[in-house]
Amino acid sequence: MISDKLIEHVKKYEGFKAKPYVDTVGKWTVGYGRNIEDNPLSVNEVVDLFQHISWDSLRSAEVWAEDLMQYDLANVQEELQRNLVFFNGLHDYEKLVLMDLGFNVGVPTLLKFKGMLHALDNDDSITASYELMNSRYAVQTKRRAAANARILANNDSNFNAAKEMLRERRPDIYLVLERWL
Repeated sequence: MISDKLIEHVKKYEGFKAKPYVDTVGKWTVGYGRNIEDNPLSVNEVVDLFQHISWDSLRSAEVWAEDLMQYDLANVQEELQRNLVFFNGLHDYEKLVLMDLGFNVGVPTLLKFKGMLHALDNDDSITASYELMNSRYAVQTKRRAAANARILANNDSNFNAAKEMLRERRPDIYLVLERWL
């Protein structure tokens, strides 16, 4: 279920860093967005790192980081299936967004997106898109959030309706996101 499309989506918005760095919220991170403070490397992952990395090859570091990302995505998928009874019944594009969000902010934080999750459970793509844009996550990740909201809307007409809702109800957030919408 971890599709190539999901992997490319996460890679696009996470970017790759071969060496640990401090992310936008002050957490030590490595690879494709692996927060190693909240989600430290397991013994098996460290062993895998030393088996895969040729210290003079950036490509081997990317391969290891992608393996790590796929492992994390599989864990996100399991958590979503466990916590959202409707997850398996969602469209693939909706699952992609939830998986990306779960990877980016963590499933516990994703589960706090009550309005968006309720809309998804009720097949209301306009409201789901609006609720995603109407969030602190959207203000923090602008381009990624706008892309995910567009995916959730499922078509331009729905996305335009969601943007109009945001413009009317939350003009402050709309102005922050406008460049990316």
